[in-house]
Amino acid sequence: MTEDPTDPSPARRAQKLLARSIDDAQLARPVLAVVSLLLLCVMILVGSFLPVPYVIERPGPAIDVLGEWDGEEILVIDGAQTHPTDGALMMTTVSVDGGPGYRVTPVEVVAAWFDRSKMVLPKEAVFPEGQTREQTALNNTAAMSTSQQGAVAVALDELGLDYESVVMIAGVEEGAPADGTLEGGDVIVAVGGETASSLEGYRELIRATPEGETVSMRVRRGGEELDLEVPSEMAEGAPRMGVVLTAGYEFPMDVRIGVGDIGGPSAGMIFSLSVYDELTPGALTGGHQIAGTGTIAVDGTVGPIGGIRQKMVGAEESDAEFFLAPSANCDEVVGFEPDGLEVVAVTDFEDALSATETIAENGSAEGLPTCEDVNNE
Repeated sequence: MTEDPTDPSPARRAQKLLARSIDDAQLARPVLAVVSLLLLCVMILVGSFLPVPYVIERPGPAIDVLGEWDGEEILVIDGAQTHPTDGALMMTTVSVDGGPGYRVTPVEVVAAWFDRSKMVLPKEAVFPEGQTREQTALNNTAAMSTSQQGAVAVALDELGLDYESVVMIAGVEEGAPADGTLEGGDVIVAVGGETASSLEGYRELIRATPEGETVSMRVRRGGEELDLEVPSEMAEGAPRMGVVLTAGYEFPMDVRIGVGDIGGPSAGMIFSLSVYDELTPGALTGGHQIAGTGTIAVDGTVGPIGGIRQKMVGAEESDAEFFLAPSANCDEVVGFEPDGLEVVAVTDFEDALSATETIAENGSAEGLPTCEDVNNE
């Protein structure tokens, strides 16, 4: 029997199969690597656009309250003598990316971690869980309105001028039952034909409205009293109109402070200084560019705020020379002061007024308390 040279032995066939398998594996390895890389890129690309539960605080504009915003005067006082002024008293702001109705991506968060001018915070640290965009806007508007009321009261106290305490509408939620009927700034005169002497008293009168009925209110708006039937909806067993009530004041002059849709309470101190400046002769700032931040209580106490590092950056970028900072924020200030910005620590309106007058007279903050001084006490 003769061996057929074209019919390899089982051993040869096995060797050929093994060689072919190795060749196929070597060819498949680059293809597998390319596919894996493409999948990784797709995952990274998709992940980079997914929302994450963080917000990013970054510097917002520093706005001169003695000047204009969107082409209109910010501070307008009617019914009292005002005086020309000079320089700037700047309220400082923070822009927040990622609030209700908005989002930030992992790429933006990572970039913000490496940016000294920005701050990354858990979303729930800034906005309550479940809060809507409309509720956020309402809260910010109400806080701004209340802040302005308190700021004017503090300035008038310093000037020895009297005013009356009232209960008023601080803000109306967009799309809420009361939207289109009540307005921010309305002073409550009566609810259901009855008056009350306190904020809680009017809340009780509103809660007593029977289910399904409108809330009968008399309000004072622009010097005129109006009788209104305010729509409401039942929420947790009580009528809900979608408004914020607050303790406010009626002043012997009309004071309006308009800064668009900017909200929050942190400009209170600067508002007080601005009102005081316009009601007194001469330029309180001495022509200097002074920025600052801090809430203001009716007793004049300057309270802490969020985002002070970003506000200092915004002030420096707006050419402010000096910055008035709440003493309670000094732990966050030291080591983060922008070059060329002199920061002064203040605890109340008297401190802020004295510091501004000293800067106007001397052209410097020398001798005024710094945040390092406060931290070393």
